[in-house]
Amino acid sequence: MVEGLRQLIEGALSSPWLLLVILGLAVIDALLPAVPSEALIIGGGVAAASGSQELVLVVAAAAAGSFVGESIAYFIGRRLGPAVRRRMVPGTTRATTYAHVEHLLHTRGGLILLTGRFIPAGRTVAALAAGATGLAGRRFAFFTAPGTVLSAGWSALLGFLGGAAVAGDPLIALLVGMAAGTVVTTAIGLARRGRPGAPGAEPETTAPVPVGTRS
Repeated sequence: MVEGLRQLIEGALSSPWLLLVILGLAVIDALLPAVPSEALIIGGGVAAASGSQELVLVVAAAAAGSFVGESIAYFIGRRLGPAVRRRMVPGTTRATTYAHVEHLLHTRGGLILLTGRFIPAGRTVAALAAGATGLAGRRFAFFTAPGTVLSAGWSALLGFLGGAAVAGDPLIALLVGMAAGTVVTTAIGLARRGRPGAPGAEPETTAPVPVGTRS
């Protein structure tokens, strides 16, 4: 059974359709975080280590798909943001939290868009919030584009290193890459929660920013 699974993975990773699947899944993953594209990108890195795929093309496909998906999320937020804002009652916890997120995006938007993608669902939330709070489209694209390359390159590199370390066993290489990615992502999430005002941290409860504040 294990040998059959190993052959199945090896065949899938060497498929000429892999890059297209990575691109499409990355688009969906940026909108629906429950669909994990990271495992497939890591798999693409494993395939690159064996020579059946090109590492640069794996990163390019994953980054392009992620950018498209996050841009769609941004425009969804842009479309729905005003309606959500109108329903908020000033002074409530919801309004205060929204204002806090808005303030962070307009003062540290670049940092959030670059690093928020390394926590679960972070890039989807950041893209939706950026659109909803009216962050300029050019600024969103300026930081999102390199962020997608950074995260795609990181996942693909994990697979590549795992594939190089466990040559000839794509199943173990894939598991090693996914385990390493999970450990690092968890560590980043825990570190960010402990930093007040950091992307992904709990909102500060003191000195709330009034709704509508722009920096």
